[in-house]
Amino acid sequence: MSRIVGLIVVAAVAIAANLMLLSGAPLAFRAGAALALTWALPGVLLVEALVAPSSAPPELGERCLYAAGAGYGAMVLTMLALSYLPGGLARWQGLAAFDVLVLALFGLAVARRSPAARADDPAWPSILARANRRWLLAGLLSLLLTGGFYRIVNLGYAEFQGDEARAVLRAAAVIQGYDDALLIHKKGPTEILLPTAIYSLTGSLTENLARLPFALANLAGLFGLFLLGWRLFGPVAGWTAAMFLALDGYFIGFARIVQYQSVVFLTSVLVVLILYRLVRRPVALPNYLTLAALLLATGLLSHYEAALVTLPAAYLLWVIWRRGASVRCLARSLASPVLIGGVSLTAFYLPFVLHPNFRATYTYLTDRRIGGSFPYNNLADFFLRTTVYSTTYYLVLMIGLAVLALALVYRRGLGRRRGPLLAGLLLLGLALTAWAPGWLTIGDADYTVVFFLLVFLGVWLMPRLPVEERALWLWFGAPLLLAFFLTVKPRTHVYVFFMPWALLAGMMVERGWRLLCRRAGQRPATLLGVAVALLAVALFGSYAYWYFIYNGVEVLRTWEQNHPRGFWTVYEAPDDKALFGFPLRMGWKVVGELYRTGELTGAYETNEKEAWVPDWYTRGARRCGRNARYFFLIDNLEPEGVVERQQLEGWLANDWHPYGTVTVNGDPRMQIFEHNGVGRPVTAPRRFDAATFERAFDVHNAGWGFPLNDPVIEPAIPTRVNYIVGNGMHLVGYGLDRSTVHPGEQIELTLFWRANQFQLEPYTVFIQIINPNIAIYGQDDSEPACGARPTYSWDPGELIADSHIVPIRPDADVGTYPLIVGMYQVQRGLRLDVTDGNGAPLGNQIELTKITVEPVP
Repeated sequence: MSRIVGLIVVAAVAIAANLMLLSGAPLAFRAGAALALTWALPGVLLVEALVAPSSAPPELGERCLYAAGAGYGAMVLTMLALSYLPGGLARWQGLAAFDVLVLALFGLAVARRSPAARADDPAWPSILARANRRWLLAGLLSLLLTGGFYRIVNLGYAEFQGDEARAVLRAAAVIQGYDDALLIHKKGPTEILLPTAIYSLTGSLTENLARLPFALANLAGLFGLFLLGWRLFGPVAGWTAAMFLALDGYFIGFARIVQYQSVVFLTSVLVVLILYRLVRRPVALPNYLTLAALLLATGLLSHYEAALVTLPAAYLLWVIWRRGASVRCLARSLASPVLIGGVSLTAFYLPFVLHPNFRATYTYLTDRRIGGSFPYNNLADFFLRTTVYSTTYYLVLMIGLAVLALALVYRRGLGRRRGPLLAGLLLLGLALTAWAPGWLTIGDADYTVVFFLLVFLGVWLMPRLPVEERALWLWFGAPLLLAFFLTVKPRTHVYVFFMPWALLAGMMVERGWRLLCRRAGQRPATLLGVAVALLAVALFGSYAYWYFIYNGVEVLRTWEQNHPRGFWTVYEAPDDKALFGFPLRMGWKVVGELYRTGELTGAYETNEKEAWVPDWYTRGARRCGRNARYFFLIDNLEPEGVVERQQLEGWLANDWHPYGTVTVNGDPRMQIFEHNGVGRPVTAPRRFDAATFERAFDVHNAGWGFPLNDPVIEPAIPTRVNYIVGNGMHLVGYGLDRSTVHPGEQIELTLFWRANQFQLEPYTVFIQIINPNIAIYGQDDSEPACGARPTYSWDPGELIADSHIVPIRPDADVGTYPLIVGMYQVQRGLRLDVTDGNGAPLGNQIELTKITVEPVP
């Protein structure tokens, strides 16, 4: 009866969600309805159809966690299918697709019947049966309040930051019907498709709404870790592990941005939870393995990093086989999971790999992420960066618990004589690594990786190591080695080993608490444990509050003046690279509104390094430093160098005048300059309060129908050509706004380049309209894309859209003239040679087409 009632509730929610989305309800209500229809209901019904009716159904809490993870899988795969439809994505298409999905899953859930449990099935003890319910409730509530507070409060304060803006811009591209928007993204599509679902169904996308699915995934991941830790080692271990990550700066930051990490976190934890469940109770293998395959595929559709969970997963599958599952039974159980997971991944990764841009993706991953000069040593960078995201005390405690766990493994596994000796040598080696990082440097090569590899090999191969611990050490050690020693710039990607690390730390706290209970008694141990937990939460939580939640002053941006006292740091100033999830508001919505209302018109330039953020907030206004009318000067979280900043301010002082200042919470945050040559009278600088513009921006500018530019999309190439300029710069096409002009007008020419190999120098593109032997009637010389895409930054295989404005001289004679293009090196003044697609030399310039100059009417 309860199952029928639950299904009736699901049906009622689905109907209500449709009505809400079709109504004129406030955006927050429509967004909630969109999440219910695209995520919550498909997830619940998938679990209800797949594992709930099995002979070993999960408990309510476990079922909710599986539903959360499965919901993301359904959401991503459905949106992926919709993205492949020709043309743009209309709201009715999204509604129809998810309604059909919910209806199909509803029918499947109703049709499924639970088989009778076998008498010889191994027991899977209920957590509720073993737990003191008051303590369980207290643990769940404290985790919900702590995790929810740091992930939800002020979620929409910060403007979109670099990679976030790229994701939401490409969400708009998917809705507008750009076929390549997902395939040029260099990673999985999840971080684009989740906001696309909300965007397409509600017609709007604010910072709050775009980030909410990721915050919820992160919060669900905490509860998944709590349950996994409980299953592995006990309730204290589960709560401790989850609370460690609830207060961890990386995971707080990831929850507050439109990025993939939170989904990888959730799905990875659930994959291990399911497989450990099958180790303990190998019942309904096909059902649970199919769910695990869907979750793993969802993680891999988010990022390649999700593949790291296959290490503990493969080990646990091996354990299932060793404990009695026959090869035939296991193979039969894996058939459906492999098919479902394979089809899900192939649906995206096959066109992804076959796309011309994949070469650029491969180059980016292998050269700029992994690199080719192994081994590296990123230990110092890890320590410095992690102690920006979390207090140094937190990191030292985590390291200490992991080292203690390592020492105990060696002591327990190798006996009373050899164990303490090797444990002592381990501690000595780790101390040397911290004190003298170069102690294993020979010549120019750092071989610290050898020491760590030997340490982990000793643990992985340790005899009589419990299954639970060996799985965690595999999950922890291999990603750590990859991040520290085999990746040139791991930066925030180190989070991949934090889940098992937190579980190992929780295991040590559980053992310590049990030892204390035996020595001091249950009540004193509990009181002491609660006191220590409250102290740790207060210490680590206060750091996280000041850095991530409080926004009266943006602490990280103004660290030298406003960092909270009492938190020990080993740096004079925090690293200013790869900083995500921190409060940061520059006032870009003011700029967007001023463009919308027509107060600002024309091109702009800014010291915001990437194109993504200004593209989103200016809604596609032209960015070009060469003919910019405005300059937006911001206080970057990743600032310029001192000399570069001084040069920039000197240049602005000479050629520009102040137009206005944007303030956030009364604090000047952005300066708007206007070029001296625009011909408009200079007026007194204005003051723009961000608070008075932001609501209007969200109402008028949050839609998806605005121009999108390279590199967000690969625009269509109107006219294809085939020339090679210099050493492997391939001109594949061009677009021309018109071929007939009057004297004094201008043309816009877009050149489309695809590099065949890396370029070591910056080259300048020249464009000329010439009357042979008389004059140049039109000319533009500039680095590609107004200097935003210098040739040395091109990845092989990447399409570069290079737009130029070419003015026609007012005294140009009437006639038809060739339009020529080419490249040259500025310092040497030498033009690059040109060949056609067959390698035939064409000199040092290309005649693209003809331009006709007509008399002024």
